[in-house]
Amino acid sequence: MSGSAPANKPILRRELLARRRARPAAERRASGETLALHALSQLALTRGPRIACYLPMAEEPDTLPLIEALRGRGVEVIVPVSEPATRMLDWVLVDDEPTTLGAHGIAEPSGARLGPGALATCATAFVPALAVDHAGHRLGRGAGYYDRALEHYPGLTCAIVFADELVPALPHEPHDVTVNVALTPAGIFRPEA
Repeated sequence: MSGSAPANKPILRRELLARRRARPAAERRASGETLALHALSQLALTRGPRIACYLPMAEEPDTLPLIEALRGRGVEVIVPVSEPATRMLDWVLVDDEPTTLGAHGIAEPSGARLGPGALATCATAFVPALAVDHAGHRLGRGAGYYDRALEHYPGLTCAIVFADELVPALPHEPHDVTVNVALTPAGIFRPEA
């Protein structure tokens, strides 16, 4: 996977999603515990009174163990709620209440919305990605929600991917926001400067 041609993005997304869907469910579930252990071993990733994360879709690396471990340490965790009309992310505090399915079929807490600016109150933002390259370019699902949310975010951004989704190069565009760190079940990767 290489190149900088944005036209390659849809093709890569389809390939990466197909690979994820073919990944055994047990592997996806097991990824969560390992991801949490790696993240929790790095104070820079898990410090602060509040951290942003996301509730995983079925084919994504499992973030629930990380969220629960952070909450167990007294950290507030907020997760996104998508606003299709504005193509923006709002944020909700994770609590023990049941979740509902949101506009894109993603689990969302039912608590009070904190507003798009709540992300700026977080020391770290763990974000989803289909792949991350060695320069920190993140390939998302293509709707741009995270690029808009992270555009002026002052904290540390950490994309969560499977180890084979950390690649040498990805197509990217000027508006694509890079990440500071990639978290995989195999460990933590800091992109080249």
